[in-house]
Amino acid sequence: MPSSWNVFKANSVRRERALDILMPVMAVAVALMLWSAAVKVFEIPEYLLPAPLDVVVRLGEEWRRLADECLYTLQSVLLGFSASVLIGVPLAFWVVCSRSIERMLMPFLVMSQTIPKVAIAPILVVWLGFGILPKIAVVFLISFFPIIVSTIVGLKGVENDMIDLVRSMGAKTPKIMLKVRGPAALPQMFGGFKIAICFSVVGAIVGEFVGSDKGVGFLLLTSAGDLDGSLIWAALFVLIAMGVILFSIVSKLERLLIPWHVSVRIESTTAYQS
Repeated sequence: MPSSWNVFKANSVRRERALDILMPVMAVAVALMLWSAAVKVFEIPEYLLPAPLDVVVRLGEEWRRLADECLYTLQSVLLGFSASVLIGVPLAFWVVCSRSIERMLMPFLVMSQTIPKVAIAPILVVWLGFGILPKIAVVFLISFFPIIVSTIVGLKGVENDMIDLVRSMGAKTPKIMLKVRGPAALPQMFGGFKIAICFSVVGAIVGEFVGSDKGVGFLLLTSAGDLDGSLIWAALFVLIAMGVILFSIVSKLERLLIPWHVSVRIESTTAYQS
């Protein structure tokens, strides 16, 4: 009986993993077919909306150029996102440790998010020049807030009874933060990371729109000026692929680091509950 159950469980896991791949692929295929049919039936001009096949052909023709521009944009995304994690997470721990720090910092953090990044990007270009630094700064400003807020929420989400218990055992605040609050906050932290990594791609493009001579954002601007619809959509496909891959990497790290959390475990148990 146990062996039969293990076989059933293994088959269910394989089926769920296959569906995780097949269903998105099928959904994308259907969307592309509808797109192609709409372009053909309504005779939409190429500069407004090219057919999917034209975009694929253009991807093949311009893959070297697209790869170069993508690498430049990816550099901005990764550097800005990494900076937001390295600064945002420790700052969140500091805020939770001190109510006074929270009272002083949170208004500035909230105000920083009310300023449109498109409006502040030109100022960053004036301050930091036309290199990669303004793009990194915009990515940081966009991705910083969801990381610090999700981390603060996770750190504060620990039950008071648990804190009182470890304090009664002689644990001090630094140890409580690292041993109790930190691990408990990981699910919320990864939720913020996944939001931030998607926003980071948007931030990099915003920075390149304002002032850049390279990157996918710059390619989108020049292609729009030339009314080159197929190249515009080829660049958009590259951005979509970048965002999906980066999101998948963060999700994979989440599964590796917190396999004990219900949000991760449910992926392998849903199959047996349906």
